[in-house]
Amino acid sequence: MTIVEDKIQDSSHKEVEIGLTPAAWTMAKELSEATEEYKGLPLRLYIEGKGCDGFYYGVNFDKAETDDLLFEVDGLECIVDPRTYLFCKGSTIDWVDDERGQGFLVENPKEKNFRGKFYKKSTWRTRLEAMAAQGSTP
Repeated sequence: MTIVEDKIQDSSHKEVEIGLTPAAWTMAKELSEATEEYKGLPLRLYIEGKGCDGFYYGVNFDKAETDDLLFEVDGLECIVDPRTYLFCKGSTIDWVDDERGQGFLVENPKEKNFRGKFYKKSTWRTRLEAMAAQGSTP
């Protein structure tokens, strides 16, 4: 998988380690230009939930919040909230169009760290935030 950029600086010049494949970048640009409701909005990566096999990711166009990390990949603005970034650092966003369907797909090399027993959203968030606070990030 080819990553357009794997180390991007956000507005505070901190490196943001989330990549986009050329296919994801191209489709995001096309969607943002062709869809009125997406125009002017950055592409957001977020965690939607968790199951036995790891997290469920979401990628869509959304307005930035004050605590979001904002980064740019070749003219495409992207955002991720700090909590999601903690668990998605090193991930790559791809675009798929195959037997699985059509859409953005997040490849997270740390995914195996999040597999296991299913917990309610509030429980896994609390556990993962506690790990982060202790410096033992996944």
